[in-house]
Amino acid sequence: MWFQGFQKFAKGRERGPERDTHRLNQVGSYGLVTPGYPQDLSSRRVIEFVYLPHDEVLILASMDGQYPGWVSRTGVHDIETNTEVANAALFDDFTTFTRLYPNLGALMANRYRRRFILSGTSIQTPFDYGFSSEPGQIKYWGQYMAQGISSHYRLLKELCAYRDLDGVYLSLLKSYLAMLEVRSDDAVADYEGKRTLIKLLTDEDYLYVSDNKAIRDTYVRIRQEISELYNAYMTIVR
Repeated sequence: MWFQGFQKFAKGRERGPERDTHRLNQVGSYGLVTPGYPQDLSSRRVIEFVYLPHDEVLILASMDGQYPGWVSRTGVHDIETNTEVANAALFDDFTTFTRLYPNLGALMANRYRRRFILSGTSIQTPFDYGFSSEPGQIKYWGQYMAQGISSHYRLLKELCAYRDLDGVYLSLLKSYLAMLEVRSDDAVADYEGKRTLIKLLTDEDYLYVSDNKAIRDTYVRIRQEISELYNAYMTIVR
């Protein structure tokens, strides 16, 4: 199994001061469940990070995103702690699990979230760069992940700051929201006629971390309208 090989290479990974990293795993706080199918963490892992208010990050590890065995909440810029968290999420074994939905749904709703996916012999990152799978580099994946989560957050904050200039974008968002709220008797036409606008707005999900509450709240309403349009569309076409 390939992942055991990665665990071998990861044994020499960089560590901070000795600490009980697993005390940060809060999986038990969200209700332990027995997964409905085997959790083969040796062949595939999904590491998800979710930006929370007050510069915090939620990090979850699972086989496929359904049953996390790791759930932690730390400061987004605490590179040392998050390196240890990422190493645990990447390389340690888990025997207790919770369910993503509904157990963690409320905490993750209306948040910016992305995934790292380990499969085969590679790791996919949500950034515009990847991590090397060379044996000598695997032990640094946790560090790269922690650094990436921090720097990506700063990038999103910068994007939000540009959107907030002169207050113009808030008015535009409200106009988009008004367009999404228009409904006819044809749910299929409503959704298909707004596909391009929905694509544009879905790509703006960095607005979830905006410091401007009016922008953030308007964007949340936009995503709720998109969800309603989609659900009504799928009710007809499925």
